[in-house]
Parts: sequence; structure tokens; C-alpha cells
Amino acid sequence: MSRRTIVGDEDAPEINLSSMIDCIFILLIFFIVTTVFVEEQGLAVNKPDSAATSVSEKEENLVLEIDQQNKVLVDGAEVSLADVPARVKATMSEPDIPVVIRAHEKSTHGMFVSVWDAAKKGGAQTLSFSTVN
Repeated sequence: MSRRTIVGDEDAPEINLSSMIDCIFILLIFFIVTTVFVEEQGLAVNKPDSAATSVSEKEENLVLEIDQQNKVLVDGAEVSLADVPARVKATMSEPDIPVVIRAHEKSTHGMFVSVWDAAKKGGAQTLSFSTVN
């Protein structure tokens, strides 16, 4: 017996991929339709322009400092958090005098927010902040 190999025009067997491509398109359409686009709300921050004058260039401002041990300093003297509104109120001869809060990078955010709120209670209208190393 001899082996016969048929070489000719017959096509080799192929795998039909059309049903798999249809499934991929259906899944793609499903994910596009069911995707929810949520716009997250955030805190609005007014960013200064590069041409804007710096707070430090103004001759009159109040500087509140927070050191790395979360102590509040006004003009180099330590004050309690409860005294901050009174100090701000005493310094504010005009309502638009800027108050600058300089927080050390190792101070806590909670202390910063407490000082910010205390300055607001004291009547500060223009508040800015910076970090110190």
C-alpha cells in the first residue's frame, strides 16, 4: 500500500472568527453605553497671576506662623489658638489688610485649618498661606 498525499487546490481548514469579533463589538458597545461619567466637585481656588503683586511686597500685613511642633507664633511670640482672633482683630485697622499663614512642612493640616478659621473669626478678609522648610 502506498500513501497518497493530495496536493491540490483544496483549502486548509480555517477557524471562523466572525462570531468572536461580533462578541467583542457587542461588549465594547455595552461598556461604552453603561459607563457613567461623574464630574467630581472640588474646592475652588483662585490662583494668582504671574503679574500679580505678592503679599510679601505689601508694607502692611499680619503674619501667623505655625512651627513643626504646631505652636502658633505672632511676631515671633507664641500665642494660644484662642488668642489668634483677638490678635487679628487688634491688628486689622482696615478689613483688607492681608493675613499670611506660614506653616512648617511638618505641621499638621488640622492645626493649619484651626488657625485659618481663627483668623476668619478675627475678621480677616484676605488670607494667604505658604509653607516653610
